[in-house]
Amino acid sequence: MKKFLKISAMIILALVGGILGYAYFSFNYYSPADPEVEIDHSRLAYFQNSYNDCRKAFLFQAENLKQKFDSVEIYSKRVESKTDNDLTIDFCYIPAKDTTLKLLVINSGIHGIEGYVGSAVQQMLMQELLQPEMLAEIGVLFVHGMNAWGFKNERRVSENNIDLNRNYSIDPLLFETKNDGFVALYDMLTPKGELNMCSLENRFFMLTAINQIVRKGMPALLQAFAQGQYQFSESIYFGGNGFEQQVEIMTSVLQEKAFGYKTVFTIDFHTGFGERGVLHLFPNPVNDPVVKQKMETIFEGYPIDWGDSDKFYTVSGQFCDFVTEILPDKISIPMVMEFGTLNTASTVGAVKSAHISIVENQGFQYGYKSEEDRQKAKANYYEMFYPPSEKWRTNALKKAKDLMEVVITRYQNL
Repeated sequence: MKKFLKISAMIILALVGGILGYAYFSFNYYSPADPEVEIDHSRLAYFQNSYNDCRKAFLFQAENLKQKFDSVEIYSKRVESKTDNDLTIDFCYIPAKDTTLKLLVINSGIHGIEGYVGSAVQQMLMQELLQPEMLAEIGVLFVHGMNAWGFKNERRVSENNIDLNRNYSIDPLLFETKNDGFVALYDMLTPKGELNMCSLENRFFMLTAINQIVRKGMPALLQAFAQGQYQFSESIYFGGNGFEQQVEIMTSVLQEKAFGYKTVFTIDFHTGFGERGVLHLFPNPVNDPVVKQKMETIFEGYPIDWGDSDKFYTVSGQFCDFVTEILPDKISIPMVMEFGTLNTASTVGAVKSAHISIVENQGFQYGYKSEEDRQKAKANYYEMFYPPSEKWRTNALKKAKDLMEVVITRYQNL
């Protein structure tokens, strides 16, 4: 009887997975419903469609801030590349007007293509939100396009296929971190050969993933997938074998600009994971009770996903945590803000998100069987990290402005 039930369950699983897999393939351009918001065409102008245009728009807004604030500093740090001599991380620093107690760092583009939304948010904050009275006791440092190569080439990773948000630390032992869960899933996460979206593996990826979920559970699978790994340079979420140049650049800039400040509050903007239309607060767990209390005060009334729930995951080598490491004499408050796109709390959304990352990496590493395969993979990648929906974009900027207005005020009064 037990054998019969086991076989029946396997048959049902295969049928359900096959149907879901076929539905996923057939509706490859499907995305969850957008929130019902009125499209704001004036704000949509903050979104550009190239790295160069985003950089130009950011620097334009930075120059405009000189009319509102004294002593605004605008400068760039070149990012070395084997193929491109026009990559920069761009900075705009507004010193605190009255005291130097608190510094706010607002970062975008650590995950390349996610920089399109991060840049739009930064431009909007510069144009619409920042006023002298708001920053009487707060200095602000904008960091634009940290992963300039990935931004320009519309990938999440650096030129070396490294996820920068798995590469930040002061301790090289980071690169000895083991992710046994990823090793166990390596074949599923790193297919070889030209990308063929019509292959059986891609048609029935949902079935393969559901089988793993049944065996290991969604939280364990998500953690293994996205935590970061340091063994397979050709695969996704590779944190590197050594520090990328951005680590040295950001160490120098942050230590210089944070000098004299008592508290440093770092906000890092991302897109991808989470419920569509929701701006998630998504830090790693914080052990320092003083810092955690300050975070809860700043974000009172807004749910914080501490990275240890079933819906999210913890990260190795994260930039926000690195800021704490390099500024040991400061009170360091880290916060990752993530604009959700594909409802990753659901099984279908989580599997689809994983698949999108996998096929994008396969196509980049091994090429595409056809131009249609390349276009499909790219369209899904955009849907996950830079949705073309005008409602989604309008909502993202509204949520960001509403939250940041509260956050900056509370930080000033902290």
